[in-house]
Amino acid sequence: MSHPIRLMIALFVAFVTCCGPQATAAAMERDTQLRLLNEATEAFRNGNELLSTDKEGAQDNYEKATLRLERIIREGGVENGKLYYNLGNIWFQRGDLGRALVNYLRAQQYMPNNVQLQQNLSFVRQQRADSFQESEKRKVLKTLFFWHYDLASQTRLTLFSGLFLLLWVLATLRLFWKRRELSVAVALCAMLSGLLFISLSIEASQYRNNPKGVVVADESVGRKGDGETYQPSFSEPLHAGTEFTVRDDRGSWILVALADERTCWLKRSEVALVQDNVGSDAATS
Repeated sequence: MSHPIRLMIALFVAFVTCCGPQATAAAMERDTQLRLLNEATEAFRNGNELLSTDKEGAQDNYEKATLRLERIIREGGVENGKLYYNLGNIWFQRGDLGRALVNYLRAQQYMPNNVQLQQNLSFVRQQRADSFQESEKRKVLKTLFFWHYDLASQTRLTLFSGLFLLLWVLATLRLFWKRRELSVAVALCAMLSGLLFISLSIEASQYRNNPKGVVVADESVGRKGDGETYQPSFSEPLHAGTEFTVRDDRGSWILVALADERTCWLKRSEVALVQDNVGSDAATS
């Protein structure tokens, strides 16, 4: 096997490991997981029934449902789109836009094309107090490289795999039949698979080095440095549901970039990262 092929395989093993989260082996018995799931489902249903007549009772049931699902993830090692989607729904009913959004974003990693999830994501984003316009540079990039931004990573990986396989099949046929059509097809497959490979490699690097996150505190003051003594970066604090990309991590403080590319330092305890599981969320409700 040639060096370039070994390198390509190694990169995609790393990509799948980093960007394709998989459920880990469960640490608790399956019966316990099912019991907790049933209890969470019943509590959520009871909360919905009580919401119009007994708001306190409804919130108690929502909290019970939250604790059950988070225990499945934290202790059972089970992570999937439906669990995070249901957590997002529960946090939304509890009035916590930040945690609702971060759990919807986690669910999106597992089921990127789910229509109902996309609708919920869009709705929650519309409820946020803060709104940041994307920079013109980013808008241009999204237009020029639409396949990188519009297609889910799993879709791009599937397309790359198919095109890469087709490339080698066509290249082999080209050795025996010197047809112009085959040469054009080989060149086209090579170009498209190359673009997808670059896109996936960039995303893998960004996922590892610049993870995405969400403000989960009601208010978080963005500062010009990693400490309380630094001046605020903005006249108003950021609010729950504000999304960002991490630029630097210094433990209790992280440097983040907002959608409009402005940067500030935030307390790590006031945010949650999408790539973390529920046991890693530093902020408390």
